[in-house]
Amino acid sequence: MYLVHARFHIAPPSAVPDLLKELARQSLRADDRVEHLSVHPHPPQQFTLGFYLFSQSLREAEDHARGVCTRLLSDARWLPPARLLSVGVPLIPPALLDEWPGAPRY
Repeated sequence: MYLVHARFHIAPPSAVPDLLKELARQSLRADDRVEHLSVHPHPPQQFTLGFYLFSQSLREAEDHARGVCTRLLSDARWLPPARLLSVGVPLIPPALLDEWPGAPRY
């Protein structure tokens, strides 16, 4: 399973919808194959959708999330004019790994 973050920017003067989490989840379809969706609003003009996807590879997960985002941008009437800024797996800085219990030591 991969967590893929998709970052969006909403064109001013519009802002992040108040019901972003509920609306985004309701917009998913069964064939989107999203196991879980996290929503991170960054008002006034940005938000991130976190897609948890079962995929064979990182590239497949990112491509699939990008496809879902493209559909949302074209079909979701609740979403103000926005553009997709990036799609990718969030990275953890190596320095933080040292703080995790059980993390391998290199």
